[in-house]
Amino acid sequence: MDRPGDLDERSVLRTNPLFPRQQRRADEEQESHLQRQTPHEQPAEQQQRPLQHRRSTSQQSGHEVVQLGNPGARDLSHSPFPLPRNSFVQRAIQYYVKQYSPTAVQRPHFVGVGPDLFLLRDYIPFVMNDRMVFSALVAMSSFSANIATTGSREAPSESLRFYQSAVSLLRERLTNESQRASDAVIVTLANLCAFEAFSGNYEAVDMHTLGIKQVVALRGGTGQLGFEGFLKTVATAWQNFYAARHSISLTDPRFFPEDGIFTYPEHPFDPELCDVIARFAPGLTDMALSGMLSHQIINLVTHVNNWTHEVNTSLRDSDVYNLHDLSQSSRNVTLCGEFLHKSGLTMVEQLLVLALTSFCYSTDSTRSMFFLTNAYLQIRCKYMRTVYIEVTERNEAFMTWVATMLLATFDPSAQPWFLGLSILRARPTLRDWQANVRVCESYFWNDGLSLKLAAKLGHLRGTEREGQG
Repeated sequence: MDRPGDLDERSVLRTNPLFPRQQRRADEEQESHLQRQTPHEQPAEQQQRPLQHRRSTSQQSGHEVVQLGNPGARDLSHSPFPLPRNSFVQRAIQYYVKQYSPTAVQRPHFVGVGPDLFLLRDYIPFVMNDRMVFSALVAMSSFSANIATTGSREAPSESLRFYQSAVSLLRERLTNESQRASDAVIVTLANLCAFEAFSGNYEAVDMHTLGIKQVVALRGGTGQLGFEGFLKTVATAWQNFYAARHSISLTDPRFFPEDGIFTYPEHPFDPELCDVIARFAPGLTDMALSGMLSHQIINLVTHVNNWTHEVNTSLRDSDVYNLHDLSQSSRNVTLCGEFLHKSGLTMVEQLLVLALTSFCYSTDSTRSMFFLTNAYLQIRCKYMRTVYIEVTERNEAFMTWVATMLLATFDPSAQPWFLGLSILRARPTLRDWQANVRVCESYFWNDGLSLKLAAKLGHLRGTEREGQG
């Protein structure tokens, strides 16, 4: 939690709008006419043109519009907010209810089924009716909406104002012995953690996370938290994120150069580098040898590649249900996520890291990083759907792997799913799903991902027919 006086030191110079001009268009989830991408080689931070693909649908798709089964969730214009309502608050809450919460607010046993309507019908009114919780929610959701639209980690000044209000209300709440360990405090701290993680202020994230840990202890453990395991998932996720971040170096020069500039090998490659690249899967070997990947991304691929071999060995030697001992999965997801925050990566490198994140995330049988990874990628992939992505015959195999990885790992109606589907539709050559899997086997892939993809084929084929109609 923030210490007294911390808020006075925070800058309020951020002026980014919550929804820039392009957001005035109809919800991107209802866009049906997408055109094929064209080449672009700049880093994604410089790209603000919409993701487009070759085949467009002739009708609007209802699959991307998530409804909560609650009339009040669809129209919030008359909701009794615990704070004065204005357009900023209204749009932030609409974003949270319609786009963020249907895929991020799920009890553990509901993952993969779709929106957890039973939980949402209880949880949404809960966060809407407590002034402290609501302030933190508006801060987090407005900031995440801004990131999803602009890609910027600079918090809008209005979002920061709600953050400060939430912290002030939290301090008051903590003085009340009967309320200091309530579910409302847990939810508020979790949203404050998310706000600071978005901006990269990890010291503040740590303070709020330690606050969560203290509240959980007062409650007698995560099993005593409310909403049938959801708050247990949230509290555990932030504590795992804390542990994972402190067990790896986010300043390791192998991954993150001090000057922030990624460097690229030039031919002829050093023999030692060639030996490292030769151990990659064929598809990634070709990419690395082409000079498309920086030294730092090559080091990341090497790191994940070595870990994958260790996992495969462990699977042969131990019971699958003991995989929670392999905490390296959480570390790798955290490391990949930090790369996604860095500027200067090309779009190809960003997509590669996104696929690596998904791969590492998919191996975590304990779901220890499920909540945070799923929630963050809703925001990241929504933004990536607004930028230029080049899909050509030359990179078609790589794009097939990235897109298929997203489809296999994430649920229908999630932003990673829509990004993957858009990329697949943009390819010059359409393939059946078996052919897609054969391509993926030249990259990071396993039988578990094939099974997850197979379970979704009915939905995918229906979506394909719609896309061709």
